[in-house]
Amino acid sequence: MNSSKYYCAIQRNEGRFGLPRLLLGSVAAAAAAIAVAGCSGGSGTPATTAAQRQVKLAAATSGRVSSLTASIAVRAVGSSAGGLTGTVRMRLKPTTTIEARLTVPTPNSGSLHLDEILTSRAIYLKDPAFTGTKLAKPWVKANISQLSSKSGISLGSLLQNLEGSNPLDQARLFTASTDVRRLGARTVAGVATTEYVGSYAPKAAYAGLSARARKLLGPWLRSIGTHAVNFHVWIDAQHLIKKATYQETVRGQTVTTIFTVTSVNKPVAITLPTTKQTAPLPHV
Repeated sequence: MNSSKYYCAIQRNEGRFGLPRLLLGSVAAAAAAIAVAGCSGGSGTPATTAAQRQVKLAAATSGRVSSLTASIAVRAVGSSAGGLTGTVRMRLKPTTTIEARLTVPTPNSGSLHLDEILTSRAIYLKDPAFTGTKLAKPWVKANISQLSSKSGISLGSLLQNLEGSNPLDQARLFTASTDVRRLGARTVAGVATTEYVGSYAPKAAYAGLSARARKLLGPWLRSIGTHAVNFHVWIDAQHLIKKATYQETVRGQTVTTIFTVTSVNKPVAITLPTTKQTAPLPHV
């Protein structure tokens, strides 16, 4: 899924969209590079070691997933509060295409709807911050090479937002836990699973990532600082994650993210906006 992963930050609109962007950053943290899922070392009591083995096995199994869909719920508590809900659809092999559809309740204007699609070359955004009346197009398209701090949009933020929205790949970060333990059998959406609970230090999680995963998840892990990330994860008999929740403190906010996987390795069709439907990335 931390995101993302990416705040989709727009500096001049920070006052209006600051909290939604923070929540989007949490969504992004869900995952960064499923194809490179791996394991990190650990030691402890026999119960902890057994739980670590199961989490590591889930991380390895995640690397073989070709597609998935999931629901998302995020809530923030702190100096200001908020939340979002939505869905993520991913086609991961042979190439990666990711679609996120998110709804953010706002105090004065109902709900803010955000749609984003990421391919290997471009990102498409349907966002009120971009698609105003001046553009007269429902979508904004930006080539990955266009994104930089000069455009007012963080490249790392956007890529983490979508490419980091894979709930299965959170297992890669969970493997950094030295206190993970088994809670017991649970049923998630009618599927028998085992629930595990634990925490990990951002610095330890970062050390176990590949170079590519560090690029995607590094900004989010650094934003947490020294605060531990607490998590629960539900793993089924096929060693796949069916549900994951994690809680971190970012910018003075306590953010809780819940991912529930709704399908794995099922056909996922994502339709890209046409040329007539897209406008170039504006300077904000």
